[in-house]
Amino acid sequence: MSDDSVLNQALQHLHTHGLLFLTNVPESEKSVATIAERIGPVKNTFYGYTWDVRSVPEAKNVAYTSQDLGFHMDLLYMEQPPHLQFLHCIRSSSVGGASLFTDSYTAAQDLFVEDRKAFLDLIKRRVSFHYDHMESHYYQQHRTVIEPSHPLVLGQVRVDTLPQLLSKATKAGLSPHNINITDWIDAISWSPPFQAPFSLPIAEDLSGVSPFPATPPTDILHIYVEQWHAAASKFNQLIHRPLGIYERMMKPGECVLFDNRRILHARKAFEVADFGKERWLRGAYLDKDPYLSKLRVLQKRFGSVQKCSAAFEDMFEAMAGSAHA
Repeated sequence: MSDDSVLNQALQHLHTHGLLFLTNVPESEKSVATIAERIGPVKNTFYGYTWDVRSVPEAKNVAYTSQDLGFHMDLLYMEQPPHLQFLHCIRSSSVGGASLFTDSYTAAQDLFVEDRKAFLDLIKRRVSFHYDHMESHYYQQHRTVIEPSHPLVLGQVRVDTLPQLLSKATKAGLSPHNINITDWIDAISWSPPFQAPFSLPIAEDLSGVSPFPATPPTDILHIYVEQWHAAASKFNQLIHRPLGIYERMMKPGECVLFDNRRILHARKAFEVADFGKERWLRGAYLDKDPYLSKLRVLQKRFGSVQKCSAAFEDMFEAMAGSAHA
């Protein structure tokens, strides 16, 4: 909290791995905001400047129950979902409630290698996310599960779509196993608890749905949903592989920071103790721009952690060579 060089290391780790844990956090409701503000201004939403994750009676959101909560990302129903999420554990549950994390980029890479059609379907087929509480708020956005980055560049070639880029890569002799597709992924969108009903897709979403426009609209929707669901099911299997899941029983005084557009988070069910003593996490959000701004400023000042690591490796190799000599 006081050393910019340590903050630089932390943010670079968060940038490369998407997940970071802090320890020895003071037991205060203000701590999570203090941590976030060390990077940039907190993103204020209708949930508040900061917010609680704890079970409440007649909850409108599954996060505020003691039930099992599957892998998801937050606020995908907003045009600009938060990029970073912070969760400070103030009180842990006596039984259950472990936090789970998995890397959606790894799942996307594996899907690309194992099933190219399913991968491309998750780029082309959009799904809706919504927060549907008309008495207070209604938010809705259409997104693809895999959102390609822009611009798309391969060497000196710039293309309009990821399929075009992959076609050029194949012609250049690159096999799927030699392509790190995450270099061209901007974000992942996965949040089944807030997925809206499907509606008739627009024309640009219908690539591969045949015949069109002769097919009746209801049949088009049925085919569209079937194709999306088949691809999404394969992605869902990949994110649930046990080897790819990191499980941690958060302890009081710990705070997790993670990339909300890459790292999927979940929670196991827990037992509710006496009122006022149940599992309690305090959360906050941060947008992408202030996070990247702080990362760039610190990296320019202190240098790249990865470059420093490479320099140390070179130094150790030189030392080892001298020792052998």
